[in-house]
Amino acid sequence: MTPEPRNEADYSQRQTVAARRVLVDVGQVLASFVDCLVVVGGWTPDLLLPDADEPHVGSIDVDLALDAAKLNDGRYAELVKLLLDTKRYRVGEKDFQLVVEVDLEDGEKPVQVEVEFLAPKAVKAKKNKPKLLHDFRVLQIDACSEAFHNPDELTISGQNVRGAMNTVRLRVASLADFLVMKAHAIGGRDKPKDTYDLCYCLEHFPAGMTKLVEGWKNRTGEKNIAKAIEILREKFASVGAFGPQQLVEFHSAPDADTQAMHARRAYELVHRFLSLL
Repeated sequence: MTPEPRNEADYSQRQTVAARRVLVDVGQVLASFVDCLVVVGGWTPDLLLPDADEPHVGSIDVDLALDAAKLNDGRYAELVKLLLDTKRYRVGEKDFQLVVEVDLEDGEKPVQVEVEFLAPKAVKAKKNKPKLLHDFRVLQIDACSEAFHNPDELTISGQNVRGAMNTVRLRVASLADFLVMKAHAIGGRDKPKDTYDLCYCLEHFPAGMTKLVEGWKNRTGEKNIAKAIEILREKFASVGAFGPQQLVEFHSAPDADTQAMHARRAYELVHRFLSLL
Protein backbone atom coordinates (compact mmCIF):
# COMPACT_ATOMS: atom_id res chain seq x y z
CA MET A 1 0.00 0.00 0.00
CA THR A 2 1.34 3.45 -0.94
CA PRO A 3 2.25 5.44 2.21
CA GLU A 4 0.09 8.49 2.94
CA PRO A 5 1.94 11.75 2.07
CA ARG A 6 2.72 13.91 5.09
CA ASN A 7 4.75 16.86 3.85
CA GLU A 8 5.08 19.17 0.89
CA ALA A 9 7.95 17.20 -0.65
CA ASP A 10 5.67 14.16 -0.97
CA TYR A 11 3.57 16.00 -3.58
CA SER A 12 5.80 15.68 -6.62
CA GLN A 13 5.05 17.54 -9.84
CA ARG A 14 4.65 14.29 -11.76
CA GLN A 15 1.99 13.11 -9.30
CA THR A 16 0.03 16.35 -9.31
CA VAL A 17 0.17 16.63 -13.12
CA ALA A 18 -1.09 13.05 -13.41
CA ALA A 19 -3.90 13.65 -10.91
CA ARG A 20 -4.97 16.81 -12.74
CA ARG A 21 -5.24 14.74 -15.94
CA VAL A 22 -7.46 12.27 -14.12
CA LEU A 23 -9.68 15.11 -12.94
CA VAL A 24 -10.22 16.18 -16.56
CA ASP A 25 -10.71 12.57 -17.61
CA VAL A 26 -13.35 11.93 -14.94
CA GLY A 27 -15.14 15.13 -15.93
CA GLN A 28 -15.58 13.76 -19.44
CA VAL A 29 -16.49 10.17 -18.56
CA LEU A 30 -19.00 11.25 -15.91
CA ALA A 31 -20.41 14.27 -17.77
CA SER A 32 -23.91 12.79 -17.54
CA PHE A 33 -23.58 12.67 -13.74
CA VAL A 34 -22.51 16.28 -13.22
CA ASP A 35 -25.63 16.91 -11.09
CA CYS A 36 -24.71 14.04 -8.74
CA LEU A 37 -21.10 14.75 -7.87
CA VAL A 38 -18.92 17.50 -6.44
CA VAL A 39 -15.13 17.70 -6.45
CA VAL A 40 -13.81 17.95 -2.88
CA GLY A 41 -10.46 17.30 -1.25
CA GLY A 42 -7.10 18.72 -2.22
CA TRP A 43 -8.05 20.01 -5.65
CA THR A 44 -10.61 22.47 -4.28
CA PRO A 45 -8.21 25.32 -3.34
CA ASP A 46 -6.25 24.87 -6.57
CA LEU A 47 -9.38 25.07 -8.73
CA LEU A 48 -11.08 27.93 -6.88
CA LEU A 49 -7.99 30.09 -6.27
CA PRO A 50 -6.07 29.85 -9.56
CA ASP A 51 -4.74 33.42 -9.35
CA ALA A 52 -3.32 33.26 -5.83
CA ASP A 53 0.13 34.80 -5.39
CA GLU A 54 1.40 31.55 -3.92
CA PRO A 55 0.47 28.52 -6.08
CA HIS A 56 -1.35 25.73 -4.26
CA VAL A 57 0.53 22.44 -4.03
CA GLY A 58 -2.35 20.60 -5.73
CA SER A 59 -3.28 17.00 -5.03
CA ILE A 60 -2.12 13.52 -5.95
CA ASP A 61 -5.60 11.97 -6.06
CA VAL A 62 -9.18 12.87 -6.94
CA ASP A 63 -11.97 12.93 -4.33
CA LEU A 64 -15.59 13.00 -5.48
CA ALA A 65 -18.52 13.60 -3.14
CA LEU A 66 -21.60 11.78 -4.40
CA ASP A 67 -25.13 12.97 -3.79
CA ALA A 68 -26.51 9.60 -2.73
CA ALA A 69 -30.10 10.88 -2.86
CA LYS A 70 -29.72 11.29 -6.64
CA LEU A 71 -28.03 7.94 -7.21
CA ASN A 72 -30.89 5.54 -6.56
CA ASP A 73 -32.30 3.08 -9.11
CA GLY A 74 -28.89 1.76 -10.03
CA ARG A 75 -27.31 5.10 -10.99
CA TYR A 76 -24.34 4.59 -8.68
CA ALA A 77 -23.61 1.25 -10.35
CA GLU A 78 -23.92 2.96 -13.73
CA LEU A 79 -21.50 5.71 -12.65
CA VAL A 80 -18.84 3.23 -11.58
CA LYS A 81 -19.42 1.11 -14.68
CA LEU A 82 -18.80 4.08 -16.97
CA LEU A 83 -15.31 4.46 -15.52
CA LEU A 84 -14.56 0.74 -15.60
CA ASP A 85 -15.79 0.43 -19.19
CA THR A 86 -13.05 2.80 -20.36
CA LYS A 87 -10.56 0.02 -19.47
CA ARG A 88 -8.39 2.72 -17.89
CA TYR A 89 -9.82 2.42 -14.37
CA ARG A 90 -9.71 -0.60 -12.09
CA VAL A 91 -10.69 -1.35 -8.51
CA GLY A 92 -8.15 -0.10 -5.97
CA GLU A 93 -6.96 -1.45 -2.62
CA LYS A 94 -9.79 0.28 -0.76
CA ASP A 95 -13.40 -0.69 -1.38
CA PHE A 96 -14.45 2.90 -2.23
CA GLN A 97 -11.63 3.54 -4.67
CA LEU A 98 -10.71 3.15 -8.33
CA VAL A 99 -7.17 3.62 -9.65
CA VAL A 100 -5.78 4.58 -13.04
CA GLU A 101 -2.27 4.53 -14.49
CA VAL A 102 -1.19 7.78 -16.17
CA ASP A 103 1.70 7.61 -18.62
CA LEU A 104 3.19 11.11 -18.82
CA GLU A 105 5.34 9.97 -21.75
CA ASP A 106 8.45 11.37 -20.11
CA GLY A 107 10.40 8.12 -20.09
CA GLU A 108 9.52 7.45 -16.45
CA LYS A 109 7.23 4.91 -14.85
CA PRO A 110 3.47 5.70 -15.18
CA VAL A 111 1.91 7.38 -12.16
CA GLN A 112 -0.92 5.63 -10.35
CA VAL A 113 -3.74 7.98 -9.33
CA GLU A 114 -6.55 7.10 -6.94
CA VAL A 115 -10.16 8.21 -7.40
CA GLU A 116 -12.18 7.97 -4.19
CA PHE A 117 -15.95 8.17 -3.78
CA LEU A 118 -17.32 9.89 -0.68
CA ALA A 119 -20.85 10.44 0.61
CA PRO A 120 -22.63 11.96 3.61
CA LYS A 121 -23.07 9.65 6.59
CA ALA A 122 -26.77 10.39 6.94
CA VAL A 123 -27.84 9.32 3.44
CA LYS A 124 -28.06 5.74 2.24
CA ALA A 125 -28.06 4.88 -1.44
CA LYS A 126 -30.23 1.97 -2.52
CA LYS A 127 -28.20 -1.16 -3.06
CA ASN A 128 -27.92 -2.57 -6.53
CA LYS A 129 -29.09 -6.14 -7.04
CA PRO A 130 -27.10 -7.91 -8.27
CA LYS A 131 -24.04 -5.95 -7.08
CA LEU A 132 -21.92 -4.38 -9.80
CA LEU A 133 -18.74 -5.15 -7.83
CA HIS A 134 -18.21 -7.27 -4.77
CA ASP A 135 -17.96 -5.05 -1.67
CA PHE A 136 -17.56 -1.80 -3.64
CA ARG A 137 -19.06 1.12 -1.73
CA VAL A 138 -18.72 4.81 -0.96
CA LEU A 139 -16.81 6.15 2.04
CA GLN A 140 -19.22 7.99 4.32
CA ILE A 141 -17.50 10.89 6.08
CA ASP A 142 -18.40 13.63 8.54
CA ALA A 143 -19.70 16.88 7.02
CA CYS A 144 -19.63 15.53 3.44
CA SER A 145 -23.15 16.93 3.01
CA GLU A 146 -21.59 20.43 3.03
CA ALA A 147 -20.22 19.76 -0.46
CA PHE A 148 -23.76 20.04 -1.86
CA HIS A 149 -24.73 23.21 0.03
CA ASN A 150 -23.54 25.76 -2.52
CA PRO A 151 -21.06 24.26 -5.02
CA ASP A 152 -19.39 26.32 -7.74
CA GLU A 153 -19.68 25.21 -11.36
CA LEU A 154 -16.33 25.42 -13.13
CA THR A 155 -15.02 24.92 -16.64
CA ILE A 156 -11.73 23.02 -16.43
CA SER A 157 -9.30 22.64 -19.34
CA GLY A 158 -6.24 20.46 -19.65
CA GLN A 159 -4.91 17.12 -20.78
CA ASN A 160 -6.77 13.92 -20.01
CA VAL A 161 -5.27 10.57 -19.02
CA ARG A 162 -4.21 9.83 -22.59
CA GLY A 163 -2.73 13.28 -23.14
CA ALA A 164 -5.50 14.77 -25.29
CA MET A 165 -6.56 18.35 -24.56
CA ASN A 166 -10.14 18.68 -23.36
CA THR A 167 -12.53 21.04 -21.59
CA VAL A 168 -15.01 19.70 -19.04
CA ARG A 169 -17.49 21.09 -16.54
CA LEU A 170 -17.51 20.02 -12.93
CA ARG A 171 -19.05 21.19 -9.70
CA VAL A 172 -16.56 22.02 -6.96
CA ALA A 173 -17.32 22.59 -3.27
CA SER A 174 -17.39 26.30 -2.42
CA LEU A 175 -14.51 27.52 -0.27
CA ALA A 176 -16.78 28.22 2.71
CA ASP A 177 -18.23 24.70 2.57
CA PHE A 178 -14.81 23.19 1.91
CA LEU A 179 -13.54 24.81 5.12
CA VAL A 180 -16.30 23.08 7.09
CA MET A 181 -15.23 19.74 5.67
CA LYS A 182 -11.56 20.48 6.35
CA ALA A 183 -12.25 21.45 9.96
CA HIS A 184 -14.01 18.11 10.48
CA ALA A 185 -11.09 16.33 8.80
CA ILE A 186 -8.61 18.03 11.13
CA GLY A 187 -10.72 16.88 14.06
CA GLY A 188 -10.89 13.29 12.88
CA ARG A 189 -7.50 12.32 11.48
CA ASP A 190 -3.78 13.10 11.36
CA LYS A 191 -3.01 14.47 7.88
CA PRO A 192 -0.87 17.64 7.80
CA LYS A 193 -2.18 18.72 4.40
CA ASP A 194 -5.61 19.32 5.95
CA THR A 195 -4.21 22.26 7.91
CA TYR A 196 -2.23 23.45 4.89
CA ASP A 197 -5.39 23.47 2.72
CA LEU A 198 -7.44 25.26 5.37
CA CYS A 199 -4.82 27.96 5.99
CA TYR A 200 -4.19 28.41 2.27
CA CYS A 201 -7.89 29.21 1.71
CA LEU A 202 -8.01 31.61 4.67
CA GLU A 203 -4.95 33.46 3.44
CA HIS A 204 -5.59 33.60 -0.31
CA PHE A 205 -9.36 34.06 -0.68
CA PRO A 206 -9.43 37.06 -3.08
CA ALA A 207 -12.39 38.80 -1.46
CA GLY A 208 -10.78 38.59 1.96
CA MET A 209 -11.49 36.66 5.12
CA THR A 210 -14.43 38.85 6.10
CA LYS A 211 -16.25 37.79 2.96
CA LEU A 212 -15.32 34.16 3.49
CA VAL A 213 -16.75 34.25 7.01
CA GLU A 214 -20.17 35.15 5.56
CA GLY A 215 -20.49 31.56 4.37
CA TRP A 216 -20.56 30.46 8.02
CA LYS A 217 -21.94 33.45 9.91
CA ASN A 218 -25.66 32.82 9.43
CA ARG A 219 -25.28 29.07 9.90
CA THR A 220 -23.49 28.84 13.25
CA GLY A 221 -26.50 27.03 14.76
CA GLU A 222 -26.21 24.18 12.26
CA LYS A 223 -24.62 20.99 13.56
CA ASN A 224 -21.75 20.77 11.08
CA ILE A 225 -20.82 24.45 11.43
CA ALA A 226 -21.02 24.40 15.23
CA LYS A 227 -18.82 21.30 15.33
CA ALA A 228 -16.32 22.86 12.90
CA ILE A 229 -16.01 25.94 15.13
CA GLU A 230 -15.48 23.73 18.17
CA ILE A 231 -12.76 21.76 16.38
CA LEU A 232 -10.92 24.88 15.20
CA ARG A 233 -10.98 26.40 18.69
CA GLU A 234 -9.58 23.22 20.17
CA LYS A 235 -6.98 22.31 17.55
CA PHE A 236 -5.68 25.90 17.15
CA ALA A 237 -5.84 26.90 20.81
CA SER A 238 -2.19 27.97 20.80
CA VAL A 239 0.86 28.17 18.54
CA GLY A 240 2.01 24.86 19.96
CA ALA A 241 -1.35 23.13 19.46
CA PHE A 242 -2.05 20.32 17.01
CA GLY A 243 -3.29 22.48 14.12
CA PRO A 244 -0.38 24.93 13.83
CA GLN A 245 2.12 22.12 14.33
CA GLN A 246 0.53 20.20 11.46
CA LEU A 247 1.42 23.11 9.17
CA VAL A 248 4.97 22.98 10.51
CA GLU A 249 5.15 19.29 9.64
CA PHE A 250 3.68 19.81 6.19
CA HIS A 251 6.25 22.45 5.19
CA SER A 252 9.09 20.66 7.04
CA ALA A 253 11.34 23.73 7.12
CA PRO A 254 14.91 22.91 8.23
CA ASP A 255 15.33 25.86 10.60
CA ALA A 256 13.51 26.67 13.81
CA ASP A 257 12.72 30.28 12.86
CA THR A 258 10.79 29.26 9.74
CA GLN A 259 9.01 26.51 11.64
CA ALA A 260 7.92 29.05 14.25
CA MET A 261 6.73 31.39 11.48
CA HIS A 262 4.52 28.66 9.97
CA ALA A 263 3.03 27.80 13.36
CA ARG A 264 2.32 31.46 14.14
CA ARG A 265 0.77 31.98 10.71
CA ALA A 266 -1.63 29.04 11.14
CA TYR A 267 -2.62 30.15 14.64
CA GLU A 268 -3.26 33.76 13.62
CA LEU A 269 -5.21 32.90 10.45
CA VAL A 270 -7.60 30.59 12.26
CA HIS A 271 -8.03 32.91 15.24
CA ARG A 272 -8.79 35.83 12.97
CA PHE A 273 -11.41 33.73 11.18
CA LEU A 274 -13.00 32.67 14.49
CA SER A 275 -12.96 36.24 15.83
CA LEU A 276 -14.85 37.45 12.75
CA LEU A 277 -17.58 34.92 13.50
